[in-house]
Amino acid sequence: MAEGCHLTRLPNPSWSKFKRTRLLNQQGPGEFLAWIAGKKGRTLVLRDPSGARELRPAGPLGEQLLALPLETLVWVRGWVEGESIVVEDLAVVNRPLVERRVDYLASPPDPRRYAELYYWYVRGDGFRRVALTRSLVLKYSREFLDANGFIELEPPVVGVVSDPGLRGAGKLATEAYGFRLELMSSLIMYKQLMASVFEKIYYVARNVREEPPENQSSGRHLFEFTQLDVEWGLSSLEDVKGLAERLLHYVHKRVLEEAPDVLHERLLDRSLFNPPFPVITYEEALKKALELGFKEEWGRELSIQAETAISNAVNRPFWLMFFPKQSRGFYYYPLEGNEALNTDFNLILPWGFGEVLDGGCREYRYSRLLERIKSLNEDVGKYGWFLELALNGGIAPSCGWGLGVERLVRFMLGLEHVAYATLHPRLPGVLPP
Repeated sequence: MAEGCHLTRLPNPSWSKFKRTRLLNQQGPGEFLAWIAGKKGRTLVLRDPSGARELRPAGPLGEQLLALPLETLVWVRGWVEGESIVVEDLAVVNRPLVERRVDYLASPPDPRRYAELYYWYVRGDGFRRVALTRSLVLKYSREFLDANGFIELEPPVVGVVSDPGLRGAGKLATEAYGFRLELMSSLIMYKQLMASVFEKIYYVARNVREEPPENQSSGRHLFEFTQLDVEWGLSSLEDVKGLAERLLHYVHKRVLEEAPDVLHERLLDRSLFNPPFPVITYEEALKKALELGFKEEWGRELSIQAETAISNAVNRPFWLMFFPKQSRGFYYYPLEGNEALNTDFNLILPWGFGEVLDGGCREYRYSRLLERIKSLNEDVGKYGWFLELALNGGIAPSCGWGLGVERLVRFMLGLEHVAYATLHPRLPGVLPP
């Protein structure tokens, strides 16, 4: 120790003096630091980080515990026996001034109300299942990609320009140092940049898109969401399609092994994500939509309603491939033999859950990029750094995809709306906390 230095005992906050035993599944003696989450007659629902548990207070201080308001943080020393807790000692760590009115132990309300009040519902078991599933999906996705030679990179949050291919959504902007900057709606150009250097890369990225307010009721749109972005330099369409199939198969298998109880019963089918997945073309899907009574126009994305109807008719994921070039952003490589189409794909989930992943092979040739950007009436100057790279050979051929994490979690848990599948629901047209 340096001369003149000495050890100082730091003051600790009052609650840190209490010992803690986790409530869930505990029997016998213990010391519990927990919140009063609910009351059912003479039974309390006590909650701590391990979960919520119904217990009937007894013993010398049982009545005092019962009399405390909801969301009181208490320390209890006692004995758990069956569904009862004998309260031998009791201390109130924090007592609310006003008792809450939101019952977060009940089923969540409609998506809009849930998005407005989710800061209460994070305490419920449903949110716990979502958080666990998201964590496992990302854990095993990383595990799979790392094992296959991919490197994870940190995504930017702002840039001079973001992805223009947003299919009806807008982009949000901010200012710094006198510059206009866009919040990332997609990392496509950064993916192409880094795949030109490292070849195999991925990001876990938060994206922001100003979706039309009517998409609030689609069941699958948020204006802030998480995307697993993968790009593979010098690869083929089959390379990245196969990679996505194997990743989903691996993630599903590992979640089934570790936490089968969180999954919807239909996801207990171990063969659901067995590769290869079936393939239909955009042309075939358009014909099917017309047969189902939807008036779809060639050259546009399928409507959400038509895609959902087609998805409802299948029992496993399938690829929807080769979209018209005018329906997508400037960065897709044309289909060899038919340049009116892209070398691209969407992955569609069954039972009406719809698109979960999109991608394809990327345009890297300067003249083609310039031509496509102009055809979209975009300001060429905004893409200066990217076009400079392409002009000087700095963008390599690559293929890749983006997987919507919330959409996959929604599917795995069988949730009605994607708002329930995210940690911070941001619904189109709804002011978030």
